[in-house]
Amino acid sequence: MKPLHVLVVLAVAWCGPTVSPLAQVQPEHAVSRQYNRSLGVDCDHCHSRDDFADATKPAFDFAARMERMLRGLNDGPLRGLGGISCWTCHRGQPIPARLPRASWEAIAAAHSADFAGRDDLGLTMSVYAASLGVDCSHCHVAGDWPARAKAAHQMVTTMSTIFDLIPGYFENATRMPRTQCYMCHQGRIRVERAPS
Repeated sequence: MKPLHVLVVLAVAWCGPTVSPLAQVQPEHAVSRQYNRSLGVDCDHCHSRDDFADATKPAFDFAARMERMLRGLNDGPLRGLGGISCWTCHRGQPIPARLPRASWEAIAAAHSADFAGRDDLGLTMSVYAASLGVDCSHCHVAGDWPARAKAAHQMVTTMSTIFDLIPGYFENATRMPRTQCYMCHQGRIRVERAPS
C-alpha cells in the first residue's frame, strides 16, 4: 500500500462514525482552491468541517451571494470587458482593501480651488482619480470638462451601473458588501483578474 493511501485509511479509521471531510463530496472549488487563494482562507472559513453542504455559517450564504453577484456582473455590465474574479477585489485577503483616505484627500486638497462650492463633485473626482491612479485628463478633455468624448469617461457610466446592481444580490441579507472603485482597481487603470 502506498504511503498516501495508508494516511487516508488511518484518517478514516481514526474519525470513526463521524463524517470525515475526506469522505465527503467536495464542491468543485475545493479542487481548484479558487476561494482559498483569492480570500487567503481555509475551507472552514465558509464550510462546516463535518459537512461541506451545511449552510449554517453566515460566510457560506455570503460566499454564495458573492458568487451569484460575480456571475451577474460578468454576464451583465462587464460582459465583453474581461470580467472579474474573487481575486480582483480580495487579492488573498478575506476583506478587500479600502481606498486609503490620505490618497483621495491629497488630490482633493490639490484641486480645492477647482471644486470650490462643489465639494461633492470634488470628493467624487478625487476618489475616482485615487482609485484608478490617474489624473483628470484620463477621463476628461482639458478645457472642456463636461465633454464625454473620451472612452474612459464613457466607461464610468458603464461601471457606475455596478453600484446599483450589487444590492440586488444581497436584498434582505444581514450583511452587504460595501463597494468602491478602489476595491477592484487598487490604484491601477486595469484590474487584476487572477493571481499572477
